[in-house]
Amino acid sequence: MLQGFYLLAMQRARRRRRILALACSLALVSAGLAAHARSSPGAAQATSAPLPYVAQNEDGHLIVSRGGEVLLRTAIDVRTLPTADRDALSQGIVLADAQALAKLLEDLGS
Repeated sequence: MLQGFYLLAMQRARRRRRILALACSLALVSAGLAAHARSSPGAAQATSAPLPYVAQNEDGHLIVSRGGEVLLRTAIDVRTLPTADRDALSQGIVLADAQALAKLLEDLGS
């Protein structure tokens, strides 16, 4: 009879170890998935700053682009600008926000 209780206790202990191992495995998988979701490119883009505006010279006129897409083609003739401004526009002037872009257009347009 003692042997029966011993076997029953061993079965219960094995079952508890299996449940504990399964719970630990599920916790590790969940943690791995959470870490992967946190480091995915989509999550990084959601928290990153907006793309800057870039003012540059194209065919003698000032254009404004953002993220490689041309947003504005102006009638400002780059050839009439001072040499320092022409050089800066040939390399591209990076502007952080719309206010900086408006100020640059106002300065170069007048």
